[in-house]
Amino acid sequence: MNNYFDLFIIGGGINGAGIARDASGRGLKVYLADKGKVGSATSSWSSKLIHGGLRYLENYEFKLVRESLKEREVITNIAPTITKPLPFIIPYTKKLRSKLLIRLGLFLYDHLGGNTKIPKSSKINLNKKYSKILNQKFSVGFQYYDVQVDDKKLVEMNIDDAKKLGATIVEDRKVINANRIDDGWEITLDNNEIIKSKILINAAGPWINEVVNNVIKTNTNKSIRLVRGSHIITKKLYDEEIAFTLQNEDNRIVFVIPYKKKYSLIGTTEVEVKTADNPSISDEEKIYLINTINNHFVKQISNENIVETYSGIRPLIEDYNEASKVTRDYVFDLNIQNKNSPLLNIYGGKLTTYRKLSEKVMEVLNPHLPTYNKKNWTHSKTL
Repeated sequence: MNNYFDLFIIGGGINGAGIARDASGRGLKVYLADKGKVGSATSSWSSKLIHGGLRYLENYEFKLVRESLKEREVITNIAPTITKPLPFIIPYTKKLRSKLLIRLGLFLYDHLGGNTKIPKSSKINLNKKYSKILNQKFSVGFQYYDVQVDDKKLVEMNIDDAKKLGATIVEDRKVINANRIDDGWEITLDNNEIIKSKILINAAGPWINEVVNNVIKTNTNKSIRLVRGSHIITKKLYDEEIAFTLQNEDNRIVFVIPYKKKYSLIGTTEVEVKTADNPSISDEEKIYLINTINNHFVKQISNENIVETYSGIRPLIEDYNEASKVTRDYVFDLNIQNKNSPLLNIYGGKLTTYRKLSEKVMEVLNPHLPTYNKKNWTHSKTL
């Protein structure tokens, strides 16, 4: 049957794109539908970093940091045209994290991921190197490296490769209904087209529970917290190809990153919201980011210096912590109330770990899939 697929994926963000590529490369028949354009929501409104998550160490998320650091290396290798290592400077602030704590964190960050081509961290004299950029009160700093990425392009490259491997990808097609049938799922699109699939994967990101409740009409015991992250863009605040990790008194950090050669990208914020639709920056968020810059940099900025803003919604797994402490890890909710029609809901996740998440999806679904190539392959195939 031409319209019977092994996997139907709802959502064309980075997780959906990664799964489509991985599964297609194993010989499975894949259909992916996105209600808008692929990579047009959360996945393209990030801080545009492939990073280990230095601050996750404060929440003792060693497993997540280790996996993220390993993936940082892998993605740098498989997507060399859209990634580049970038030095980050942490100005030391006496009343916040201690030097010992920062050095311990950076030591772990250097070594948790194993062997890497990315340079190790170091302590630096800020007055000697960056006195024209940073306020004179910052004399000591620490340098480490992470990787800058074109996030939207990363999604598109995964989608393009999935297509070449045989996947069917449709954009501007909303799934309006999904029903279990004897041998899988019957999925209805908003143009009334009906697709049949053995397995249904819900990778709708911030809209995941909306899909669970209104499209699939089933139950889940998983909750998410929607957190808006906003960025401002200014004309570049300095010429050097370096980024800054600025510490705030609320214990949050703000990145300042070179962007498109002419600009500085500043963010992110964390504001809990009720809906994932049409996110936009608030005046309070702008003030927060402007004040962070003005507390650290010689060059002062105001609202008039902002040339562009963007906001994205992060779907974080609800664990009832404050937003900055909620895990960025991912959780799978496998529903097999009918063994012939498995449903996999994907909660959480981050840009950096999408490829590993995709491999783990294949592991989880293995007992429910027909014969296919079980060998992992995406770690060595260039995008």
